[in-house]
Amino acid sequence: MARSTENSNKVLVISKKDDSPKYWMSKGEYTNIIVNAEQTNNEYVITDGIIESKGFVPDHYHKWEDQTFHVIEGSVRAKIGEHWFDLNVGDTVHCPRGTSHYIENNGKVNARLVSYIFPGNWAEEFFAETSRQNHSGEQDQKLIEEKFGVVYTQKH
Repeated sequence: MARSTENSNKVLVISKKDDSPKYWMSKGEYTNIIVNAEQTNNEYVITDGIIESKGFVPDHYHKWEDQTFHVIEGSVRAKIGEHWFDLNVGDTVHCPRGTSHYIENNGKVNARLVSYIFPGNWAEEFFAETSRQNHSGEQDQKLIEEKFGVVYTQKH
């Protein structure tokens, strides 16, 4: 079978985690953007996140993006929609837009997850604004929903 090669404006990306921006997303959750939207022509963003022991990702859903999580260290408990799952190294969850998700680390060691966000249009702005709000102590979930389409289903 013959394969065709199409021209592409995509670029090779080699990313060093220590060189990437780090954002404080919630209690005990920090995320680095390792492939950004500019590098993928806004098609997606890839993050590398740490959820510390007793840390969590607040229950929320995305109006405009799909998100896939892949556990690469530790283990977490996740509520996807109305169902709970125990996720360990190698496990993956894909959340289509509109699917609520909450992730907690009840273990004694940090969990590490790689996340893929499709499309990546404003993911970085969302991370920066959320981190800014967490550092300042002022939470404006209405702004987050209106500007980034992320809806928190519980107060965090």
